[in-house]
Amino acid sequence: MDDSRKDTGRHMEIGSIYEIDPGLFDSQSVFCTQTLCLKGIQKYHKKNIRYTQSGREAIALALESFGKNHPDAPKRCLLPAYMCDTVFFPFERAGWEMQFYHLNRNMRADIDELGRMVEQIRPGMIFIHPYYGADTWKSARPFLSGWRERGIRIMEDVSQSYYLDNVGLEADYCVGSLRKWYAVTDGGFLASDEMLAGEELVPNKEFVEKRRELLTEKWTYLHEKRGTQEGQALKADYLKKNREMEDWLDDYAGISAISEVSASVLSRVDEETCKRRRQENCAYLHSHLQDKTQVVSVFDKEYEHGKAASLYYPVYAADRDSLQDFLKYHDVYAPTLWLAGKENAGCLSEEEEYIFGHILALPIDQRYGEAEMRRIVEVLEQYERDR
Repeated sequence: MDDSRKDTGRHMEIGSIYEIDPGLFDSQSVFCTQTLCLKGIQKYHKKNIRYTQSGREAIALALESFGKNHPDAPKRCLLPAYMCDTVFFPFERAGWEMQFYHLNRNMRADIDELGRMVEQIRPGMIFIHPYYGADTWKSARPFLSGWRERGIRIMEDVSQSYYLDNVGLEADYCVGSLRKWYAVTDGGFLASDEMLAGEELVPNKEFVEKRRELLTEKWTYLHEKRGTQEGQALKADYLKKNREMEDWLDDYAGISAISEVSASVLSRVDEETCKRRRQENCAYLHSHLQDKTQVVSVFDKEYEHGKAASLYYPVYAADRDSLQDFLKYHDVYAPTLWLAGKENAGCLSEEEEYIFGHILALPIDQRYGEAEMRRIVEVLEQYERDR
């Protein structure tokens, strides 16, 4: 583990939002966002790419592009019932009708049901999501081609599976959030073979500056002030600001371009190294969580060969609240990620209720290595013993 991450008091915190070294901004020169070219996005083999402020704005831009390219197509979309409610906001603002198809606990769609819904509802679009670094659509991808031949557009959200190969190829619109994967103030993307709107997008400087402030506050807390009264005040402040910024994004109806500073940082990211670190972390947790009773891996064979490089490592917890509190006490911050929204809460199946009620996301990002993964396993083993 890098010496910069050692802590003389309690263990260094694992998880939560990224931190950014304040010195990073002092060394940034002006970067033209038009020249940004990430290999991770190139693998989707799309002709046109737009970099946005966030993933949800990438969705909004895709819907705007759809409207221009297919003005007569029905604005009806089939979406998975297990989904972040922020995905729904762009559809609502654009006046789309949303219908939900169901998933099982392995996060795979009921294709027979979805096929019936396609016939009954005649959607203009189907929204799909490969979950947690696993291609949960692998066996069903042939159906996507058939639906596309009937004029139904496919939007694929790779925000949890950005490093996954062989996804996004069938999608008319491939969208994702970059700020969830890297230590940047902002960033999302839309890739498509269709003509895209948003040629004149500009960054939102106020949002970027506020995000910069809170992420550098976290860096100062972790590396300079942790364990002090001032540090605790810093932590409370950046967590409050982060919540406010997420709420602001929820309400923001515009579409902004990625900032120059985030584009500059991303242009120098070694994506292969980040991917490999996530693969190693995911493989370590997977190999050490097979005999647990209170914590069960969501996926099995999908993670067997050590190639998964997910946003998080997902588990089902028998008692999620108690496990999350136990992890937090030991400075491991594992989010639940999503709550059911008003749009989908009333139509969840029993399987989906279980997912929403039991899933927990363990941090495996590139800030960490084997030492941090070992500590997560030790905390989980202690939790098992206590139960």
